[in-house]
Amino acid sequence: MPPPSHQVELAFYAGDTAIIATFHKPTLLVSYLESHLKYLQRPLSECGIAINVSKSTTIIFARAGRRYIQHRPVTLFGETKEWVDTTRYLGLTLDTRPTYSPLIDQVRERTAQRLGMLVQLLYRKSDLSVRNGVLL
Repeated sequence: MPPPSHQVELAFYAGDTAIIATFHKPTLLVSYLESHLKYLQRPLSECGIAINVSKSTTIIFARAGRRYIQHRPVTLFGETKEWVDTTRYLGLTLDTRPTYSPLIDQVRERTAQRLGMLVQLLYRKSDLSVRNGVLL
């Protein structure tokens, strides 16, 4: 992977990559991000690395709120990517406003789902032994 350019950082985890552009002016931030994406296209194509553009998202985290979202879309490999309010990355829901409520709702929902599956095994008339029930 080519080294990141000015004001751009790369974060890797397994098969996922995050391209992070930071700047205090949103218009320059978008241009830095686009220039790095254009810079990546050729080396990735030469190495045979495919990017699933349909799974890619663009999101702006800003202290001043949603007014920065109204910028022009970013182009990735010829496909236009609109700005989104939320995205999922590494199992977490990231929001333009950094709050924990979507994450808490997601964990609560998953916990209820898992408990619902366990109830079938742990109810009184289950054939499962008490020892195995305690283990679960």
